[in-house]
Amino acid sequence: MRSTLLTALIGCAACHHAGAPATIGNADVGPAAVAPPAAELMHGLFAGDRTLVYDVTSESSYWDDQNPAADANGNVTSTATEAITCHLTVGRVGRYRTASIDCDPSADGDGFGSSVLEEVVRVFVTDGERLWRLDAGSLPATADALAAALPDAPVLVQGQRPVAERHSDAEDGGSGDFGSAYAVTAQGDGWCVADDSWGGDEGGSSWCLSAAHGLVSASWYFAGGASHDQRAVLRLP
Repeated sequence: MRSTLLTALIGCAACHHAGAPATIGNADVGPAAVAPPAAELMHGLFAGDRTLVYDVTSESSYWDDQNPAADANGNVTSTATEAITCHLTVGRVGRYRTASIDCDPSADGDGFGSSVLEEVVRVFVTDGERLWRLDAGSLPATADALAAALPDAPVLVQGQRPVAERHSDAEDGGSGDFGSAYAVTAQGDGWCVADDSWGGDEGGSSWCLSAAHGLVSASWYFAGGASHDQRAVLRLP
């Protein structure tokens, strides 16, 4: 099963509509484009231990045209922003290099940005040609145990070009009201990976990797009775 992943942009309830996937905002590369080598793309992620600061924006919106705070379309929107400090620790397990990201608790203690931070607090593993993205937690102590724990499908493969994949029940003779989309797209000096799903409600998450800076952003959204969007962006030096 593919790892979850980036690019659902911060928006309002009107930005999400049932029965269709969220737009992935990064333009795909043309057929003549050549992807950079995997080791080059991953350099920033495994460059060394360091502190990372992400600016996390959280926006919620719901429709209530009787609410005095509603806008002209009847939407009531709230937005908050907070800086979250995280720590990147690199290591090695046998032939694999690892990069673990952990983040300090929210300053106000209310779990601010917790959904999007689940996309940031991860363990990345590479053998130099492939990249895996794992849930947070303890790494296996041996290379054999780590190899056994890695998903069958890495999120980055040497020489891979950005691709887009889509599936919905329409392809199986259904209405298309339920489905999912997976996309890898070129972004700056790296790539973004995004997973979206829809079926009445809709939601998704995504993350972007930079060759120079590592994990530069992540996002998460859900739209049902209300719309919730969160985005974490790395504060660059």
